[in-house]
Amino acid sequence: MHPIRRHIALLIILAALGLACAPAQAPLRLPPQELAPLLPRAGQGGCLLRPQYQQERAAEYLARYFACWARSTPKHSRDELLSLAQAVMEKPGLGINLRPRPQGWYGKLWREAGGDAYPDADWKGLTLRPCNLRVLPTLEPDFEAGPGGGFPFDRLQQTSLPGGLPVRVWHVSPGGDWLVAETPLALGWLPTRAVGRLTPQQATRWMNGPFVAVTKDQTPVRSLGGGFVFNAALGWLLPLEPGQSGAWRVRAPLGSVQGEAVLGPCALPLDAAAPFPLPLTPANLGAVARPLLGQPYDWGGQWGRRDCSALTRDLLAPFGLWLPRNSSDQAKAGARNIPLEGLGEAEKRALILKRGLPWLSLLYLPGHVMLYLGAPDGQPLVLQALWGLKTRGPQGEGRRLVGRVVISGLNPGAELPDLARPEGLLLPRLTTLVVLAPPHGLCPQTE
Repeated sequence: MHPIRRHIALLIILAALGLACAPAQAPLRLPPQELAPLLPRAGQGGCLLRPQYQQERAAEYLARYFACWARSTPKHSRDELLSLAQAVMEKPGLGINLRPRPQGWYGKLWREAGGDAYPDADWKGLTLRPCNLRVLPTLEPDFEAGPGGGFPFDRLQQTSLPGGLPVRVWHVSPGGDWLVAETPLALGWLPTRAVGRLTPQQATRWMNGPFVAVTKDQTPVRSLGGGFVFNAALGWLLPLEPGQSGAWRVRAPLGSVQGEAVLGPCALPLDAAAPFPLPLTPANLGAVARPLLGQPYDWGGQWGRRDCSALTRDLLAPFGLWLPRNSSDQAKAGARNIPLEGLGEAEKRALILKRGLPWLSLLYLPGHVMLYLGAPDGQPLVLQALWGLKTRGPQGEGRRLVGRVVISGLNPGAELPDLARPEGLLLPRLTTLVVLAPPHGLCPQTE
């Protein structure tokens, strides 16, 4: 096991032992964790979105997905790259030994990787396997001390990336071990071994599609000979190859030779992917979303699962609905963005019930986003990846851990006597209702 992974595993074990010794807690009151009763009513033809509108959104999705390949100059400046790390540089965190890092540790990483020389490269590539995009060029975690910090909140984790993702490389470190990549999700640092360089012909062939979208999480992609290539995550795209027979035949990165990507045909199970975009029907929504219930919360996707914004993004991606990676950007991504800030709780509920579109609306509060599922009993329900709820008691501030994807109301934990109020509740902090489709994009009778 890699030394860093060994240290983190030890932290998890110690945390588990601490929880085992803690007093027993009453279970959190949640509604039934069943999606079937919450699936929306379909419009004419069994769909939620008009097919033409969905195709238009899918075309926009692909344009955003490949935008880094279309640029002639970097989207982000050197100052923007450096700003990713400003927060950790200004307030040093804890290393893998849970001891404070010296302040100069962060700047040294930047200097040794030649950050000031950015941009000094320019080539198109693909991620060769699932990997983690980093704020600084290191795989070591960096934790903040105190409630709300610690594992799994690695401050140097930008986001996880799937295998076969288009990236644009704008800088390579002097030692050749790290690079700076612009990706469809974010800017950050990647180990050089995680990316394969493409020829113009390879890039054009990859970009021209058509594509299948992965609809089942952690699906193995295999070579035509049956060898394992990598696990494909929900929502990610691979180009179709001719000759389907018992499996989707897709193009995928098989590795690299001296940094150059080697691409070839691979197999993907027929029940784990679909032509992109997948029609937005209640049955398809249920099939995609149901396996996500109960999955562990995973900050930045570092361990192959999801935080709040990755959940909403990946769930809607197979349907061709683009969402940015972080929650604050998702709050601005709608066809209609309805402010909730400054309203009372009853007013917020009423506005959500009146204008929210089940399964096609997000609810945002600073630092967190949720998918609105509707209100079958008059109370709004959401699907969310929820780490925990803030508590306050004789021992000070803490967290009531949830740590998974759940269906909940807008004030989960309201029955807990030590829940911090109002900051431990979700509804008082809601600021935005994001409706993802306009009326003209809906099938009749959907809204």
